[in-house]
Amino acid sequence: MTFEQLEEAVLRPLLCTVCGACELACPQAVIGFDGLDPVLTVDTWTAADCGGCTDCLDACPGLDPATPEAERLLFGRTREPGERWTGIFREVVAGHAVDEELFAASASGGSISAVLQFALSTGFADVVLCMGRERDEPWRASPVLVRDSDELAETAQSTYQLAPYLGALRRVMDTEPDARVAMTGVACHVQAMRKLQAMDTRAGKWAREHVVLLVEPACSSSTRPEGTAEVIRQRALVPLESVVRLRYREGDYPGDIGVRTDDGVDHRVPFWRAVKDFAGNKTHRCLSCGDWMSGLADLSVSDGDPNIFAASTGGGGIAKHGRLFIRTDVGAAAVARARSRGFLAYGPVELAGLNLGLERKRNRRASYERSEEPIAHGPIPGYVEELEIIPDEQWLAAPEVEERP
Repeated sequence: MTFEQLEEAVLRPLLCTVCGACELACPQAVIGFDGLDPVLTVDTWTAADCGGCTDCLDACPGLDPATPEAERLLFGRTREPGERWTGIFREVVAGHAVDEELFAASASGGSISAVLQFALSTGFADVVLCMGRERDEPWRASPVLVRDSDELAETAQSTYQLAPYLGALRRVMDTEPDARVAMTGVACHVQAMRKLQAMDTRAGKWAREHVVLLVEPACSSSTRPEGTAEVIRQRALVPLESVVRLRYREGDYPGDIGVRTDDGVDHRVPFWRAVKDFAGNKTHRCLSCGDWMSGLADLSVSDGDPNIFAASTGGGGIAKHGRLFIRTDVGAAAVARARSRGFLAYGPVELAGLNLGLERKRNRRASYERSEEPIAHGPIPGYVEELEIIPDEQWLAAPEVEERP
């Protein structure tokens, strides 16, 4: 009766990450999503029909991301306290896409997109899983399967919105079982994929053999679709049904929210305003998350500017780039080959100074660790970080302007 167990352990305590792993892992293909909620999709199916199957719960990272187990398989050891938030890595470099269109379209230099461009262009991968937009509601996030590297520019930005994700790989597994897959995803997506790859099931075997490259952006937290809708309606002052295109980091770095309507007009909302609006539209699981990066991807990337919120209010001035955390043999080979083939440029960088996204996440996590609320396991079992907690709103010091237009 595993779906009932999933409800009890993950869904009712509000620990679902909306990663979609349950949909991909279910051997009977009876799990889907109603908005952001996992549901049984066959009317005649009951939880009792699951029998002794535990696949959806075993793949789920909501309560237990299983970071130590994955680290032992990937690195032969688990992380130390000094690696609590960055995970185990070999090298960090500053990188950006060489392709001018990809660089311009990206949020922070296009390093991830450049590596994926290499993968598709050279046959390293046949398909790439990225976060895109729904066709009928272009303001709403939705996973997309990219097969042509020329299409990567449209997905070459951060997407600050939750959407079921890994379930999109179900049709690849079912209809193109020999296809080689590269994917980009935030911490919970990567954790779920590593859990699935460790499973002795049909989906686990497929994931081990055919998901060949995992790349992740650092994640401070994602937002319900309602957060994006609020920015569009109350900041851009346009109706949702008029939106034909949405970009979260449009224009000069670090970018603004770009909303194009069906009359051809482009509307812009300062990024810092959106960040403040997003803060009130998050799930419990995202707010209490213990991972800035999973540390389990082949390659992780953070924004080169450690405080894009401040840069959006007029500060900053750091050149557009990403910081690449190279972790595995696969990641090192992908980065080196992407550079040798002319897709990616990179050089040395020092990790120093405050990173706003990380500090917000550290402080939120610490506050939840001291509460009685249910939270997901951290990457170091039993480890609780000691720090003086700064409330999240104090990190988001906005200019002295009206809060609402």
